[in-house]
Amino acid sequence: MRQNRKERRKGPDGLQKLFVIISLLAWTMFIGSLVVYHYARPEIAYSAFQTTDGQGYRDHWIEDLRQVFVFLLWGCCGITLAGIFVNWSRSRRKTDYFKMNMGLLAVIVIAILLFYYLKLFRG
Repeated sequence: MRQNRKERRKGPDGLQKLFVIISLLAWTMFIGSLVVYHYARPEIAYSAFQTTDGQGYRDHWIEDLRQVFVFLLWGCCGITLAGIFVNWSRSRRKTDYFKMNMGLLAVIVIAILLFYYLKLFRG
């Protein structure tokens, strides 16, 4: 049975709007970490014309960029988990919803960090 209650919410408050902006920042950091990963990782010989003795392509990580890559991932993970926690702590009604993009980003970043620390990246 549906009750006639007056809706007193006026929309998202300032903190929720701030975390929308922070969510965009987290996604931007994630995309930036992918770009840094591309330049930091060893190059792959894609054709038969490249020699396998290391001439013509780099076969090692660039350490400075590797550290930036991990730093960006940890920053993205922290921002994402903080956003999930704030969303969870401020949701009080059944009609409040979970922001799926933050959960998806958290799963992706945690998986990449696990791959990194379990040394599943080659190089």
